[in-house]
Amino acid sequence: MTGVYACLVAPVTATARVRVVIADADPFARRTVRDALQEADGIVVAADAQDAREALELAVYFRPDVILLGNTIGDAELVRDLSRTGRVVLLATYYDEDDALHAFRAGAMGYVEKQTDPGELQDVVIRLARGEAIVPPALAARVLECLREVPDTGWRPVRSRLTSREWEIVDLMGAGASTQTIADRLFLAPSTVYSHVKSVLRKLGVHSRPDAVSAAERLRHEEASTLN
Repeated sequence: MTGVYACLVAPVTATARVRVVIADADPFARRTVRDALQEADGIVVAADAQDAREALELAVYFRPDVILLGNTIGDAELVRDLSRTGRVVLLATYYDEDDALHAFRAGAMGYVEKQTDPGELQDVVIRLARGEAIVPPALAARVLECLREVPDTGWRPVRSRLTSREWEIVDLMGAGASTQTIADRLFLAPSTVYSHVKSVLRKLGVHSRPDAVSAAERLRHEEASTLN
């Protein structure tokens, strides 16, 4: 694909028909996107929703290949849940680097602007269904920078009360990151980081950050020993 967007993954063979769910609070935007996609022979719009929560309910039923999520990603946990049912692409009113990174961290596989040409939008949907990630070229360098910043930590036990976000914070604490650094890297407010840390301490039954890191490592070792 040429123009505004570039893909990180090489093209693969297209599937026969791509099922899509559209989610946007603006009914005019939903109709515009639906009309654009339905012009393509290989795309079927299975349903549309007003927000991410309704989209999740529809996605569980329709099992779409691609979910187009408009305006804002909203609750990151909802986006993570959506990403388990289909490949999520954020339809942004205008390009914002931080919003784009937030979307990808939450599980989105694509980020495009709403004013994208209908033909290009169809191409984006088909490429996503093939397994590609649609990333604005201007964001590529930032994505690589973020990857270099990710601490080299162990896997996350499945038998754990910690959420994925809490494991991210534990891993960053283990790498020596401060509250502000954690907030910057995860695009959270420092107060939100404090709340997550408090939850981690409570769930692990400890009273300090170093103790939390140690307890998390014990969980990893304990689960690893059961797999040997």
